Amino acid sequence: MYRVLVVDDDRDLRLTVASALSENHFEVDQAENGEEAVNRVKAGKYDLVLLDVNMPKMSGMEALKEIKAHDASIIVLILTAFANIRDAVESTKEGAYNYLEKPIKADNLVYLVEKALRAHKMVKDIAMSSPVVKLPGGTEFVGQSNEMKKIFSVIDKLARVDTAVLIRGESGTGKELVAQALHHNSPRKDNRFVTVNCSAIPDNLIESEFFGHEKGAFTGADSRKIGKFQYADGGTLFLDEIGDVTPAVQVKLLRALQEKKFTPVGSNREVEVNVRIIAATNRPLEEMIRKNEFREDLFYRLNVLPIHLPPLRERRNDIEHLAR
Repeated sequence: MYRVLVVDDDRDLRLTVASALSENHFEVDQAENGEEAVNRVKAGKYDLVLLDVNMPKMSGMEALKEIKAHDASIIVLILTAFANIRDAVESTKEGAYNYLEKPIKADNLVYLVEKALRAHKMVKDIAMSSPVVKLPGGTEFVGQSNEMKKIFSVIDKLARVDTAVLIRGESGTGKELVAQALHHNSPRKDNRFVTVNCSAIPDNLIESEFFGHEKGAFTGADSRKIGKFQYADGGTLFLDEIGDVTPAVQVKLLRALQEKKFTPVGSNREVEVNVRIIAATNRPLEEMIRKNEFREDLFYRLNVLPIHLPPLRERRNDIEHLAR
C-alpha cells in the first residue's frame, strides 16, 4: 500500500483529499503546514506528498526544497489555487512531478496520483547507475553542467519506458536532441524516428501531415499520401512545438493516442499503428488549457513522463557542447 502525506492549511480540503485517497486504498497522513510536513517526511517514509503552495510559516516551495533535499525519490504533487499557478509551474523546476489546480476533483486527483506512482515505479525499475546517452553513429549528447548531467540520467532511465514523454524548455535548449537520444537508446532504436514540426505546417494541412490522405480528399490532393503516424509505425514520432496544434486537430490527435488508430483524410478505413510519442514545446500549456486553447486530456496523455530542460543562460558551459 502506498503511503501519502497531504499538506494544506485548509482542514476541509485536507479531509476531502484524504478521504478520496483512503477510499482508493492509499494510506494517508495529514499535515497542516510546511514545517510539520518536513518533520513528518524526516520521521517516516512516504511515497508521495500532496503539497499546498500558499501556507503560513513555511511556504510550499520552501517545504518542497527541504523534502527533496532529504529524499529526492519522494514524488511531490503541488496543490494550487488559480492565483498561484505561476508558483506551481515553477515548482516543477524544483522537482515537483506535477500540480493540481483547486478546487480539487476527486477523480482527477486519484488519476494523477496513480499515474505519478506508476511512472515513478517504471523509472525506478529500470534505473541504471551509469547513463549512456548516444545518438546515431556513436555521436554523444553531451554537456558540462550539473543540470545536463541530471538530464542525461533521466534520458537513460526513460529511454526504455515505452510511454509518452513531454519535453519542455525554451527554444535552443536541445529538445530535439533529447528526443533523438530517447529513441536511439530505446527498444525502438532499429525503427524510424520521425519528426513533425507542428509550427511549420499550415493549419489546413496538419491533419493530412499527421494521418495522411486519399487521392482527391481536398484541392491539391493529387495522390494518396501516408501520414507521419503510419510512417513511424514501430518507431518513435516526435511532435515538435505541440502547443501550436489547433484544438480541432487536438481532438483527432487525442483519439489516435488513446486508441492507437486513426482515419486518413478522405478515407473511411481505420489504420492501426504502434508508435511511441515524444512531444516538445516552449509554450505555457497550463495557461493555454485555462484559455481553452489546449485540451487538458491531451496534456495528461502526453505528460506521462515530463522532462524540463533548463535554459542555456543557466548552463553556459553547454552552449558550445550541446552535441558533438
